[in-house]
Amino acid sequence: MFRLDGQVALITGGTRGIGRAIAEIFCEAGAKIVLVSRTMADGEETVRRLRQLGGEALHVGADVTQETDVERAVQAALNHFYQIDILVNGAGITLRAPVTETSEAEWDAVMNTNVKGAFLCAKHVLPAMMEHYSGVILNLAAVHGLKGGAGVTAAYTASKGALVSLSKSMAVRYGPNGIRVNTICPGFVPTDLNKHLIDDAPDPLERRREYEAGYPLRRLGTPQDVAHAALYLASREASWVTGATLVVDGGLMAK
Repeated sequence: MFRLDGQVALITGGTRGIGRAIAEIFCEAGAKIVLVSRTMADGEETVRRLRQLGGEALHVGADVTQETDVERAVQAALNHFYQIDILVNGAGITLRAPVTETSEAEWDAVMNTNVKGAFLCAKHVLPAMMEHYSGVILNLAAVHGLKGGAGVTAAYTASKGALVSLSKSMAVRYGPNGIRVNTICPGFVPTDLNKHLIDDAPDPLERRREYEAGYPLRRLGTPQDVAHAALYLASREASWVTGATLVVDGGLMAK
């Protein structure tokens, strides 16, 4: 169960954190991986790791906010592996500031990376998927795309909510083409993107305990927790799941 043998997965933001965990678990499940990121050193190191796991991998340096870069990355994947079966839109940035303290440039940066990047990748991958009448698109959002929160930026929350809506729209439009589109909304998963919220506290251990206390399971998430959810949604076992929002949050949204 949950195998991806012979499939090609293009993963943005796949060289760090949750994206890297997804790349590794997809690789172990038999998928060929195309990593798209701006940092060549991280990409090359991740490719080496995936090859150690016995998989095939390619890294393409690209900025997902630039359409020419996205188009080039998709074409590189098709030239190398001849198909793209799975798209994981994992590239993202965050910003912790309320509306009154968010500049126009900061707002644009968050929306361009988190929403425009996912839109551009889907736009250029979808034709290849429609040609084969199959495909899976996974958008990585967050629980704050479903709920408010005083501790997170308005731009970040808005961008993740937009991803949820974008997924639903594409699921309806491209379902008749055999393409499934779903969203994953994780809770707090400490990664390079956000672990400073714990590490920079006067007492990091106490701060972590404070965060954990807010979750019914009394622990924070790991990249692997989210990656296993992504593997299910990408697999044939989820063949009748589309337009769904899978919350992976240790029970936070149930409170």
